[in-house]
Amino acid sequence: MMRIMIYLVMYNISNMIECKQFIRLSDCDIKYVVKKSLDVKLADCKNKGLSFIPQNLPGDINVLDLSSNQLTAIKNYSFVNYKDLQELILGKNQIEDLSSESFKGLYNLDALDMSHNMLDLSKAYSAEIFLPIKNLTRLDIRSNMPQPIDFDKVFFYPDHVFGVLSELSFLGIDMMPVPKFGRGFSHITKLRELHFQSCYLVSLSNTTFQTFSYFVQNLSLTNCRLKAVRTDVDSLLPFPNLRVIDFHATFMHLRRALHLLHPYSYSNLTTINFGHVSDDSIDSSELPFVTTITPDMMKYLKTICVKNLDLSDNGIVDIESGSLFSFDHPECLQNMSFKRNRFAIVNKRTVSDFNSFCRKAVLLKSIDYSYNSVSYKIVNPVISNLEIDKSHGSYAILPKSLEKLDMSYTILSTYPPIFFIFPENNNLKYLDKSYQRTNMVLLFLKIRIETFISTGLYETAWSEIKRFPGKNLKTVVLNEAYLNEGIEKQGNRLFEVLSSVESLDISRNDIWYFPNELLKPMPNLSSLYLGENLLQAIPVQLIDHTKIKVLDFRNNILTSVSSTIRNWADQMQERHGMTLYLEGNAFMCNCDNLDFIKWIKNTKIDLDSQTYKCQLPNGTVTDTLTAYNSLSHLFADCKSTMWLTFASTLLSTCVTISLLLVLYSKRWKIAFSIYGVIQRTIEKKVRKRYKYDVYMSYEGEVVVWIKNVLVPKLEAEWGLTMCIKDRDFLIGDSLLDTEADCIQNSMFIIFLITHDFKSSHDFLFELDRAKYERVTKNLEKIIVITKDIRITDIPYEFSYIWNYAYLVQWPKDPEDLDDTWRKLRILLNNGSVANKQVTL
Repeated sequence: MMRIMIYLVMYNISNMIECKQFIRLSDCDIKYVVKKSLDVKLADCKNKGLSFIPQNLPGDINVLDLSSNQLTAIKNYSFVNYKDLQELILGKNQIEDLSSESFKGLYNLDALDMSHNMLDLSKAYSAEIFLPIKNLTRLDIRSNMPQPIDFDKVFFYPDHVFGVLSELSFLGIDMMPVPKFGRGFSHITKLRELHFQSCYLVSLSNTTFQTFSYFVQNLSLTNCRLKAVRTDVDSLLPFPNLRVIDFHATFMHLRRALHLLHPYSYSNLTTINFGHVSDDSIDSSELPFVTTITPDMMKYLKTICVKNLDLSDNGIVDIESGSLFSFDHPECLQNMSFKRNRFAIVNKRTVSDFNSFCRKAVLLKSIDYSYNSVSYKIVNPVISNLEIDKSHGSYAILPKSLEKLDMSYTILSTYPPIFFIFPENNNLKYLDKSYQRTNMVLLFLKIRIETFISTGLYETAWSEIKRFPGKNLKTVVLNEAYLNEGIEKQGNRLFEVLSSVESLDISRNDIWYFPNELLKPMPNLSSLYLGENLLQAIPVQLIDHTKIKVLDFRNNILTSVSSTIRNWADQMQERHGMTLYLEGNAFMCNCDNLDFIKWIKNTKIDLDSQTYKCQLPNGTVTDTLTAYNSLSHLFADCKSTMWLTFASTLLSTCVTISLLLVLYSKRWKIAFSIYGVIQRTIEKKVRKRYKYDVYMSYEGEVVVWIKNVLVPKLEAEWGLTMCIKDRDFLIGDSLLDTEADCIQNSMFIIFLITHDFKSSHDFLFELDRAKYERVTKNLEKIIVITKDIRITDIPYEFSYIWNYAYLVQWPKDPEDLDDTWRKLRILLNNGSVANKQVTL
């Protein structure tokens, strides 16, 4: 009778979980957020798979977010229940139809986002469609129009529809090849920001913008890439009050773009973004992509007082004297970008201009000179007023105000070299020298750097960091820096000079081993980025770091997250908030990981996903959310763990289950009594005693090394018992049966891979047997040793065990042997080596 009761409980739990999940998918999250210093009530319905406008939300919501759903149309009276709505977000759907009274009742609506849909402005929309929301101040309908077929046809925008929105201050809309904006747009007199996207423009004339408001201050016309844009020099005359001009990636050529600045001579602008306005796809003899900056090109720009200037990615190969650095008002500039060009920022003709500019640019904060590749010979170097021999090269003194310098991915060879001097009272806090190959020399009279970024050989960065004052450095990024080599050579001393660091990014380094106290020198660490490495576990040493707020562990080879780390992360969440990135790992959905699967679902930590891909014991790939919702039948054979699943699941089930428990309270007490007996039995269970510690698999001419080196170390010195085919297999018995028995009776298995290993006839059987014993929990660890072979030459069949195998690369350098033996001993030693079974 008790069995029937337990079955009923399981059945109802399973069904309630599915019921709860259905409700969760269809419901929106109602919460309060702060917008413009005010508390507003938000209905968060994004990414819920909705194909309709929900009608059961609270009537007093102020913000409704329906983005990233499956809406295709907005029907009449869809929002009449939400009269207090101030902001409506409908972006990233498939909306292609609006009814005449779609927005009826939204008289208080202030902002409407319909970007990234399928609204075709060429349709005959009613003039009344926007009347209920005529007080709208922000409208975004960018990324809707399909790419046109005819690029010469004039496109008439429905100005009668937009003309009623007289209060608009922000308009985002698509740009057609030959646009015609009717007189209705002249009624939008309060327009201050005009943004064009999904841009198919081919012609920009002096009449294009003539119907828009005189007071527009921010104009962006970006990513017009399909055709070369023809321009009239006075195209921007209708906007005399512009402060921001953003033409990024609109292919019109840098020369044409700079000439468009004619109306703004001797005026003040905040931003001019002419990045990537030249492109080799529009290269011509009249407007060649390979460009030299001349005084004529700069004749309008040089007169403008501008704060932010972007001339990146424009094919600039040289600059003439009196051009790029000859601003009338260099004291206005704060940020400059020359990224992805091919010119020397200083040469024999311009070093005088550059030094003069640096003396006057008293507010300059950042220079981006990354991704430049150039070889330049300076015939007669010009020397600054420093008394240094001419043969030493050209000198430039950078502004004291400079805070950020990005010289990453710069390949620059000049002769003689260029010396950039940072004065003693400089403010440089950010320096990026990643993949830099240049003889430009940076001379610091005093270093105050807070952020240092470097990729490539770690030793170069390490020697640089040692020069920095210990108290200043806060952020270090060392990507693709061969840190495995640094860890092997320096061990726990690798980061000893980083005591003040708060953010450390060592992603993309193929790190597979973490010394126990590697992070100990950084007590203030709050952000740690370890993505794209080969780590099989999150280092337990992190529990000593109580200031961690961000931990990035994406794209490693985790199969789980230990309870120790989970508990620590939950504590960090309670203390100050915690963000954890885990995507791209090789998680297992098995009995051992039940607690981890439930933790993903229930933790309050800000995870990068609510569900992660994982592999079931039978090899099927699923995800942790599906596994969580199917605990009762996916993991029914998990023995005592299943009883724990019953208990924890029951705590979160609905009233129906509570009533069931009341009805069966006496029998449930019996069930829990039985559970207690089972649990105590498991805790007292004596662990299986293995015949061998290690089973070893190898092939080829390595017998001498195994006999004279490996076996004495593991057996004589470390006290392990080994099963080796050539030594321990008895004549007469089935070879495969003997191998299977030895693997089953071993705690560890070691595969020794050499060049001859691929020729082995047995390794596939041994590999399959090892996988089986690992899944059935009989085998504790699988260790792969590579000797005289590259990792890339390991048989591909081993990819099926990388989720739970440990790799040891046997070194060629005798000086590295001690460290390798130590690593191997750690793998074969869980506290004490004695009585541990290893199979080789």
